[in-house]
Amino acid sequence: MKYQNVIWEGRFQPIHIGHLSYIKRLLEYGDHLWIFVVENEKSTDVLHFGQKSPVPDFTSIVDTHHVNEKNPLPFWLRYRLVIDTIKFEFRDNVPITVLGGRRLDLAWDIYSKIFPPNRVFITPLRDSFEDCKAKAWRDLGEKVIRVEVDDLPKISATQVREKIKNQEPLKRLLSPATVSLLKQYGYVGSI
Repeated sequence: MKYQNVIWEGRFQPIHIGHLSYIKRLLEYGDHLWIFVVENEKSTDVLHFGQKSPVPDFTSIVDTHHVNEKNPLPFWLRYRLVIDTIKFEFRDNVPITVLGGRRLDLAWDIYSKIFPPNRVFITPLRDSFEDCKAKAWRDLGEKVIRVEVDDLPKISATQVREKIKNQEPLKRLLSPATVSLLKQYGYVGSI
């Protein structure tokens, strides 16, 4: 079944060929793909004066993924990497919009109004973290579809960052556009 608007969010630390393969899969599910690049922030950085997340269980789990060690690339660079890499890999032939900003769970009152109508959130059937995301979107009243990804490349951004740190080849892990930008801004060798 194809949906009008498919939404996928992530940190993209950095975007890699596993992400690109997943984007191709997501395009099979929707007329338009909305990719949302989220800030590296913990709920304690954002929520003040008794504010609470609308999905507290999710927020507490996500906070552990937003620690500095797992997120060396700044938001502006990750956002640019996603835009430039998608443009390089897909040209202008695909209906993809890239947005970015505060974590969805920390500003849901805004995003619930900004995201297009007739939307579905898609999360991979991969691990407990993605299970938690799917539950959070459902708890917020969103339609959620789970997608099988066992046949896609098994790459993590952690592996990519380790190879960059060790100055190992990146050809099989990153798009040339991603490598070019990481070099341009001096992140290759310093991550």
